[in-house]
Amino acid sequence: MATESLPQFNNDKRPGCKPLGNSGLFVSELCLGTMTFGGDEDIWGLIGQLQQEQADELVKIALEAGINFIDTANIYGFGASERIVGQSLKNLGVRREDVVLATKVLGPMGDGPNARGASRGHIMSECKASLARLQTDYIDLYQIHGFDPATPIEETLEALNTLVQKGDVRYVGLSNWAAWQVMKAIGITRARNLCPIISLQAYYTLVGRDLERDIIPMLESENVGLMVWSPLAGGYLSGKYEGPDVSEENRRARFDFPPVDRERGSEVIKVMREIADGKQIDGEPVTVAQIALAWLLHQKPVASIIVGAKRPEQLKANIQAAQIRLSGEELNALDEVSRIPEEYPGWMMKMMAGYRDSTGS
Repeated sequence: MATESLPQFNNDKRPGCKPLGNSGLFVSELCLGTMTFGGDEDIWGLIGQLQQEQADELVKIALEAGINFIDTANIYGFGASERIVGQSLKNLGVRREDVVLATKVLGPMGDGPNARGASRGHIMSECKASLARLQTDYIDLYQIHGFDPATPIEETLEALNTLVQKGDVRYVGLSNWAAWQVMKAIGITRARNLCPIISLQAYYTLVGRDLERDIIPMLESENVGLMVWSPLAGGYLSGKYEGPDVSEENRRARFDFPPVDRERGSEVIKVMREIADGKQIDGEPVTVAQIALAWLLHQKPVASIIVGAKRPEQLKANIQAAQIRLSGEELNALDEVSRIPEEYPGWMMKMMAGYRDSTGS
């Protein structure tokens, strides 16, 4: 499917594009997540077991809707997700320059002690393997999937810089790192003149706003783009796990992740239902899940939201959330019911800031 054959959508119905962090790389505000691709009878199978034909359909829907950003990881399906993504782009005839491919490295890809982590050896060998599975000669965004306490940060960053210099990777990012770890890495890249970190992939939802304590202020200060994973909190924010008709046969019954405070969450969903009530997109009622996605799209630090799906109708509904505009009153209601309690030093910093009035004196 060449680019010129893609349908023309009205601009107000297409996900917008933003630069990813302090870079010239523009990505769609919705990113196709592929954790549902290629799972087997393992942990990945609990999330999704989509095979090539099913994946091709989802990739096609995403591209036709204006999504130019696809995220995967070497660990998803132990390489199967990357292979399926690469083949989908071939099957659909997509020009490589028309899509931004992101993948990640860290998890165990073998039994040995060196077949995991963020060491130079593991990064270099796994990047080569990812390139082969994706059937491409470069990765747009290569991310460290988590913090490796056994490897010096300097070693990790030097390895990423080598990949950029070789042309195997164009930009680098992190995922699931603490604020101090990201800041330390940024300091090292600046001191050693290494390729900059342009993004952090992290969990952020209406029932998981912990990032707002330290990570989001740091990202805004350093102009690092935020990519949000699991924007529906593992399906919890679809609303289908709250209420009298909840079925025990669901993903959360088998794989309860990410963790959610159900008591607070039920109050959040109640407000979301009130906001969704009466709204429509293309004649269809707006869902609780779409309100959850729309809220994230209204958050300034968010560069792109990773949306995955098992079925075409799920993906289409997620994409439609980009059309929802929440009023100031609705945003305030959602903020009030989902706001995280203040912790030290946050409350102390707010009080001490009072020493400076609005004139800056």
